[in-house]
Amino acid sequence: MMVLLLGLSGCGADVEIAVGRMNPVAAASGSGGEAGSGGEAGSGGGGGTISCDALPSPTHRYTFDGVGNLVADLIGGADGAILGGASLDGGGGLTLDGEDDYVDLPAGLLAGLRDVTVMVWVVRDRGGAYLRIVDFGLASGGEDPVEGEGGVGTSYLVITPSTGFDVRGVSALASDSGVVGEVAIHAEPTLEDGEVHQVAVVFDGAAATLALYLDGALLGSEPVGFPLSGIQDVNNWLGRSQFDADPYFGGRYDELRIYPEALAGCAVEAAWNAGPDRP
Repeated sequence: MMVLLLGLSGCGADVEIAVGRMNPVAAASGSGGEAGSGGEAGSGGGGGTISCDALPSPTHRYTFDGVGNLVADLIGGADGAILGGASLDGGGGLTLDGEDDYVDLPAGLLAGLRDVTVMVWVVRDRGGAYLRIVDFGLASGGEDPVEGEGGVGTSYLVITPSTGFDVRGVSALASDSGVVGEVAIHAEPTLEDGEVHQVAVVFDGAAATLALYLDGALLGSEPVGFPLSGIQDVNNWLGRSQFDADPYFGGRYDELRIYPEALAGCAVEAAWNAGPDRP
């Protein structure tokens, strides 16, 4: 899974991540992702220092437990609904068919925040370019636009497992003004191995950066010329795009967390090592 953090250096060298699985991205590169190297953690939404000794609590957490069409928020009470015919499988996961299934979360999950980290554990099963693992934003058709009317995204924060660009892998997109104002981070991995991956996008308002992480390793970061408040998160979707022409996501969700701060790289890595279903 990917987490991106700009303007934040790693956590102190004395920080230990005791729980865990090996980070395959870092192991493959031999770099350790650099996100956990020495130095101090950066500042979060509250303006303080983010410690990696213990992960902060998210403001919203969805573990996809139970059965039926309700996606419960275990912390913030912002429950969502599954649309298109899919339902929770009773085993702590949600599988979307890639045809018309998606999750509609309440509007305003980003409201009042300067910084945010959106972190998700997911398995990609199928689909083409520009699938949406996460798409928080607004479309030209407004709230809950009618499918087939050709709407486009006007503002958004997006995680997609693949694109149509030369670098076709997992990407983070953010904009306050549609494609013209889009900030993008593109990486090589396509999540086509059928394994569970953690992907995280970090919007750091203080540093004015966007970052993307995969399985605890930093994939890249880009400067952002607008505040998080510029993203109107009216349609907060899992599996569906603000752009009507984009396909639906086919795959399984294990957990989604929203933190009201820009997590340091070592915090993202610690979450990956601990895995989903852990506080």
